[in-house]
Amino acid sequence: MFLTLWKIKMWLGWLVASKNDRWLHSPWLYKLYQIAFRQKENKLEWMGYEKLRLKLRSSKDVLQFADPGTGNQCVRTVGEQARRTLLPRDACRFLSLLAEQLCCTGALELGTSLGITTLYLAGNQRRVVTIEGAEPVAMKAEQTFKAFPELGIRMVHSRFDAVLDLELERLKAEIMEGPILVWLDGHHQEQATQKYVQGIYGVLGQRAVVVLDDVRWSPGMYKAWKGLCQSGCWSVSIDLHRMGILIASPVLSPGKYKVRPPFTKWLSFV
Repeated sequence: MFLTLWKIKMWLGWLVASKNDRWLHSPWLYKLYQIAFRQKENKLEWMGYEKLRLKLRSSKDVLQFADPGTGNQCVRTVGEQARRTLLPRDACRFLSLLAEQLCCTGALELGTSLGITTLYLAGNQRRVVTIEGAEPVAMKAEQTFKAFPELGIRMVHSRFDAVLDLELERLKAEIMEGPILVWLDGHHQEQATQKYVQGIYGVLGQRAVVVLDDVRWSPGMYKAWKGLCQSGCWSVSIDLHRMGILIASPVLSPGKYKVRPPFTKWLSFV
């Protein structure tokens, strides 16, 4: 009950403080808002990803695995996993367009789930590395990627903390120029989140673009998000309620923004 009331309070507070595009004076952020939220673009490849999402949501295949974050044993169908963990369509499209507008040349995903978000990140021939700690889930995601062999996706089955620095260094060496987007969608705990994001900045520096999912998952997760925004490493922070975006680039006009998508997109960002 406490957590539910806390989340309602957070939602109302964000709703009051957030602004739509009429209040965005940063040119690049205003442009991103128009492209991501105002234009009704439906790329051909996106249609293919969504057809696969529907197929996954209806699958009765059973997954049995230990949650990498908590160690709890999970038994659920692929359909249940899809409905529980897959990022909503509009949020996936936003991630893809964010990477495109910031000219990200590579992406690292922490928490593959069934691989739909990974597909969106891999647009524009972007090299993508994705890490998943639950082996049965990782194997199912690899089946997802086989349906789109033209995409440059590399799957790593491991716990985040065991391979994060190695994969960041490898990706940085493979892609010599341009920002690298890191999508953090797993292990939603305060200390773990702070550790991962600090490690990402330590390796990528001003090339880092970090997007965190579920920044209001819990009071601890929100505390981690607020602390990162105030750390001084990030020139830009964007609060979309569900997502939190941290950008280190010195080229963009600095600022801290609470951005409210149009009403029709709200459900993807709650």
